Amino acid sequence: MIRRLPGSVLLALAVVALAAPARAQTPAEILEKMDACNNDYDDVTMNTTMTIVDIDGSKKSYDFVVKQNRAQKMLLRFVTGEVKGMATLIEDRNHMYVYLPGMKKTRRVAAHAMNQSFAGSDFSNDDMASQALAKIYEATLQGEDATHWLLKLTPKAGEKVDYGYGVAKVKKGTFQEDGLQWFDPDGKPMKTFVNGSSRDFTGKDGRVVPRNTKVSLTDERTKHRTELDIHDFKFNQGMPESTFTQRELEWGSN
Repeated sequence: MIRRLPGSVLLALAVVALAAPARAQTPAEILEKMDACNNDYDDVTMNTTMTIVDIDGSKKSYDFVVKQNRAQKMLLRFVTGEVKGMATLIEDRNHMYVYLPGMKKTRRVAAHAMNQSFAGSDFSNDDMASQALAKIYEATLQGEDATHWLLKLTPKAGEKVDYGYGVAKVKKGTFQEDGLQWFDPDGKPMKTFVNGSSRDFTGKDGRVVPRNTKVSLTDERTKHRTELDIHDFKFNQGMPESTFTQRELEWGSN
């Protein structure tokens, strides 16, 4: 026989359920949601300016177009400056190709060259190819305040990375990556990312997403700096898979 609970008991249970705090986010979930904030789109197009700041303060800037899909395949094509026409196709961390317009040839980036500079900047080739950090790093909570979590990122077993560990600054509520610092195994700072100037962008489907439009990367060993300014952010435009092929890498540059 099933007995019905009195209405007063049901009301009390409902009040307790409403008053119960939401389940805390685990560090792994926070990192996955940060990745989703960066990558959870069918496709993305960004027009971007890269400014390389030397230690003497001199600067040089290049404009390039970034296209990326949900699988984190990426096509970057420079459209101004001395590197105009150069393009890079990233299929994953193990498959990266560069089109050199002067030679009209495509070359694969060798595994030993992934830690080298991307187009003379402070980004390494592997920095550019590592868009989903939760696949590469284990996350633990290092600290938090009212607005951000600090996640310590330790490489997963078997992952070959250039850093001993990292600390990501993740904004509460939006899960935006507002900062990221990389250290060597002895704890010495290697690189510092600072992200900011968040703007809301609206997709064709009406979805509104926040996006940091400025990135500053400093190599702490040399004090050399690279800045990125993202001028627009278009997503879910129906980009074909053929965008991310070696044929498009070469044909689109001609």
